[in-house]
Amino acid sequence: MIRVNLLKNRVNDTPTQMTTAPTGGGDTRETIVKLAFLMLSTVGLMIYEGQNIRKMNDEAARLQAQVSEYEAQAAAKAQEADGVKDVENQARELEDKLKILKLLSKLRLREVKTLDFMQSSVPEKVWLKTISFVADSANVEDGRFEFVGNAVATEDLSEFVKRLEESAYLSEVIVIKNQEVPVSGRSASVREFMFTADVENKK
Repeated sequence: MIRVNLLKNRVNDTPTQMTTAPTGGGDTRETIVKLAFLMLSTVGLMIYEGQNIRKMNDEAARLQAQVSEYEAQAAAKAQEADGVKDVENQARELEDKLKILKLLSKLRLREVKTLDFMQSSVPEKVWLKTISFVADSANVEDGRFEFVGNAVATEDLSEFVKRLEESAYLSEVIVIKNQEVPVSGRSASVREFMFTADVENKK
């Protein structure tokens, strides 16, 4: 009788399994550097925008004080209307100045609110380099913002654009540039973008 040691053969036929331990401390370090860079950029932007908002608030207060001063002058001129021949022209000039100052006050207040909204709407992984505003020469109440900055990914930029489109301050948000650029001195890359947005002017 012939006996075959099947158990031994089965053991020998089982393929040897090799496991490899994942290595990679560099990725973690690179991620930490990226996060630190983003946090510093965000803090810098918040400080920059905070200073701009304070300046605009001071300017709005100054314009409001001028409005009150011209209103007082207009009231005083109105009382002297009977005895002054050219008071009508002076009153008209003062009225024109009042209209201009009131418009400037309104525009400044709108800009402050718009900047405050944008500051609270910037996603964590998006940071702005410049914000510029160009008023319409035909109608000063209309104008357009231009944004230039960087984002970690297109999804982060899309989220920022969506928030601006849904706001009550901006409309017609158009992305002009969205391209990948390398980070200086590092193997990583970010998205560099530029887009415009019209001021929402509800008449």
